Amino acid sequence: MEEEEWPHFVGFVPTLLMEVAPKPENTIAVTCGPPIMIKFVLENLEKLGFAPEQIYTTLENRMKCGIGKCGRCNVGNMYVCKDGPVFSYAMLKTIPEAFA
Repeated sequence: MEEEEWPHFVGFVPTLLMEVAPKPENTIAVTCGPPIMIKFVLENLEKLGFAPEQIYTTLENRMKCGIGKCGRCNVGNMYVCKDGPVFSYAMLKTIPEAFA
């Protein structure tokens, strides 16, 4: 619920991103949160002109044991718990199962 005294943005993050519309020049974007939100934020960042190399996101929701033993966070030839959990969007776009 929005509070009257709160002077900052409130709402669905992908929609707010488009309202704020940051410029991609000399900028990087870092996003984390629920996977469905990340999906739409990534799409909107590209619509705003951000290159995949300027975008970083997390796959921490895939982690289980956190030390590379269980193999459940395996994405391509990487383990999210050992090689991440933060990756560039450019890297993740080369791994089909990254967003499966």
